[in-house]
Amino acid sequence: MFSDFKRITIVGLGLIGGSMARALRAKGFKGSLYGVDHHKDHLQQALEDGIIDGTGYHPCDLIILAVPVGRYEAVMAQAAAYLAPEGIVTDVGSVKGKAHRLVEPFLNEGQTFVGGHPMIGSEKSGFSAAKTHLFENAYYFITPDTREEGVGKIKHLVEVLGAKPLLMAPDEHDRIVSRTSHIPQINAVAMVNMTLLGENSLIDYVGGGFRDTTRIASSNPRLWQDILMNNRDEILLGITDYIRLLNAMKDAIDVGDEAYILREFDKARHQREKIPKHLMGWIEQAFEIFLDVQDKPGMIAKATTVLADNGINIKDIEIVHARENIPGVLKLGFYNQEDQVRAQELMKTEDFTWKSSHHQSQ
Repeated sequence: MFSDFKRITIVGLGLIGGSMARALRAKGFKGSLYGVDHHKDHLQQALEDGIIDGTGYHPCDLIILAVPVGRYEAVMAQAAAYLAPEGIVTDVGSVKGKAHRLVEPFLNEGQTFVGGHPMIGSEKSGFSAAKTHLFENAYYFITPDTREEGVGKIKHLVEVLGAKPLLMAPDEHDRIVSRTSHIPQINAVAMVNMTLLGENSLIDYVGGGFRDTTRIASSNPRLWQDILMNNRDEILLGITDYIRLLNAMKDAIDVGDEAYILREFDKARHQREKIPKHLMGWIEQAFEIFLDVQDKPGMIAKATTVLADNGINIKDIEIVHARENIPGVLKLGFYNQEDQVRAQELMKTEDFTWKSSHHQSQ
């Protein structure tokens, strides 16, 4: 299954690199797996868990870059000397044109760079957040160079991880993700920061719709600083289109053009319904229920105790004060749909009322 590679070095054992390391072991990789990370705790945990065989750079036939694109040059300056004569470098960065331009000058004849970008993520970070199943059913862009053999090996690796490979030119990839990932992130940040405008913060009054729409604003700021700077041209073009659409809606509201407003909302609703439901995207699945608890002492403790007594682990817990579109005030998040369903049944027997939510979150 992994005959293509005998020795792999993953540079960066955070969420993505750590999940890839865990997935490789879980899928049966028997070769040598090395980790490089400036966070010593990431390396120590990976060693203790038996995920990696050693730390630092070693001779290898595959190097996986799982660090911000802005660090590629510094990493390759160290890592290139350890790559086998016919070795491959791949990455997981969300900007591909810049990645190719940074990595390829470090490669010798016979070596190749095959860009990669799994459309996955989480609000969590670090090796402690890494999950074996993170790549399952996720889109995984592959931006090849001219050597078909290297592309085939990375495509096979992606399939073994459980992801869905999509081959695409680097510049086309950057155009797509600028509009489907990067600008939505900018929009979420702007929406949250809009609650700070004026004399008083509005954050205490937001409802469920606002939380769902802006959840990705909790992502790592330095990661997104790197992405925006390295996909600058495509993001600027996308922002121009976005501003044009906002201005058109602003003008329609201003003049009372109800037909335009209805048409745009209807068009958006139909377009959103086309989003594939069988593939995971950049945002991780969330399994939640909302409990309508009585306003008396001990009710929250009662709910959590029932779950604990039945071996159900709670991933997230939140007291929801604003009740827009949800009937409860206590939100409980779980790691999988099985626990979500079991929690629903238990809450029924304890006379709680609830509403489930199975959606994408980050």
